[in-house]
Amino acid sequence: MTQVLRFGLLGQGINYSASPAMMAGAFAALGLPHTYDIRDVAPADLPAAVNGLRDADAGGANVTAPHKAAVAQLMDDITPDAAQADAVNCVVRDGERLVGHNTDLPALMDELVLLRPDGLGRVVLLGAGGASRAVELAVTRLDGALVRVARADGSWDRLADHLASADLVINATPIGTTADESPVPIELLRSDLAVFDLVYRPSPTRLVREARAVGAAARAGGGMLLGQAWRSLELWIGVPAPIEAMRDALRASVGDSVDA
Repeated sequence: MTQVLRFGLLGQGINYSASPAMMAGAFAALGLPHTYDIRDVAPADLPAAVNGLRDADAGGANVTAPHKAAVAQLMDDITPDAAQADAVNCVVRDGERLVGHNTDLPALMDELVLLRPDGLGRVVLLGAGGASRAVELAVTRLDGALVRVARADGSWDRLADHLASADLVINATPIGTTADESPVPIELLRSDLAVFDLVYRPSPTRLVREARAVGAAARAGGGMLLGQAWRSLELWIGVPAPIEAMRDALRASVGDSVDA
């Protein structure tokens, strides 16, 4: 009999996540009895939660905001991608050792190539939090020229100037997750400014809707979510992921309009 393994998502304020639905769809398609749940963890409780991933019935975990950088410091080993991004979004148990991976990075690179197949050009990155680390690395690897815009250093005040000469804008802030808001005023959008929004719920986000309305190429974060998820699953169980079943589950959770 196959041992039942526990998987989950470590984060805070993450009840909106579609990850449990995707993983449930994957396990059902593979005929596996494993479980995957939301684990809302305060920063003070994070070390204990990560240590629990060493248990014999723990299969592994995904990690999301605001814990990706902190979890990277709690691993026994870390892959080069995760080290470069200074962020772990996938924890793999190897015996009692925990290895930190970053599956966001390849998933993000796939999405950016879909959006800008002839090259990224000049990229404006909105946000300076944990989600932005993998974005910065992906843009660099794809030979894009990156400008980071954040509220903390005052650069957001010059958003219009930055976007005027940009080829691509990437939203790595949570703006649009809990309300019908966009980080970019519609008057700053134009048809030759591609848009990638890491937010995936609702899908399409307001930023993506408004970008498409002016004729721009735009994608929300559903494809990236799916890409990091199937890569995580393959690291955990060592067999090819049932990507179509996971895509179907994602659409059932978020809606058929999700970019995946």
